[in-house]
Amino acid sequence: MQKRKSQKLQCYSKDIKGKLLFMRHGETYFNADKRKNNRKVNINYIDCKLNQKGIQQAKSKQEILNKLSFEKIYVSPFYRALQTLTYSLENHPNKDNIIAVVNPLIGEASNCINDYILDIKQTKKDFNMNSPIKIDWSFFDEYVKGIKYDENFYYFENFDNFEESEKDKIYQKLRAIYESNNIEELKIGLTELAKLRVQQRKKFESYKYLQGRFKKFCENVKKEYKESLLDEDKKILAISHCSYMKVGTDISVYSEAKPYIIPNSYKPKNCEILSYNLLLI
Repeated sequence: MQKRKSQKLQCYSKDIKGKLLFMRHGETYFNADKRKNNRKVNINYIDCKLNQKGIQQAKSKQEILNKLSFEKIYVSPFYRALQTLTYSLENHPNKDNIIAVVNPLIGEASNCINDYILDIKQTKKDFNMNSPIKIDWSFFDEYVKGIKYDENFYYFENFDNFEESEKDKIYQKLRAIYESNNIEELKIGLTELAKLRVQQRKKFESYKYLQGRFKKFCENVKKEYKESLLDEDKKILAISHCSYMKVGTDISVYSEAKPYIIPNSYKPKNCEILSYNLLLI
């Protein structure tokens, strides 16, 4: 047991000492309600926003983040992550020079109704107009050009537990609804997708695929910042999600000896910051 614990501490720590920091988004209405209703499918949970507690959690991180210098900031495309970004950095002394890059590789695992994007066009509009932090969507836009799904359903690319024919059929239907600008009808369609997942009793995205996304993101960071990986005074911050961050706390993701298991993982709390060891990957 002691050996496992020491291994786990090698890949992450509950501090801000490392080069790469991940922060989970603040509490959402879905997070607050899931214990009461056992995660029943609820149309209001689609791409759920922060509740008042989640907003305060994000703001409470300002004291820590305002003291840090960032070489790069990445943020998930989901609404709750972008909200957390803006509330946690809105008073940063260097906010006028901060540019947060939207990166789909750090989006949440596709597990439930909270993990489907409702309207990315509206999300872009909301944050481009109102965010105190500059948002850079160029990487996201280039990423979706390389896959067969459009920007609002990019996460279909991650549905490796889904039969391709069935996935394509559902995608074409939802895409047609989205392009018709019928958001209420899209909510119903995404709710039906969530119900299908419950009926099949399996996740659409496997843990193996999620591990692959995590490793790809970290490898990209290492490649881009190879000259400054040891400079821990200039941080790299990624604002992401619970399941995604959990993967990085599992020693098996760094080794092929025991791949795709999650016995040693740690579940981060809302707005908790973890430091990850890039040198292990």
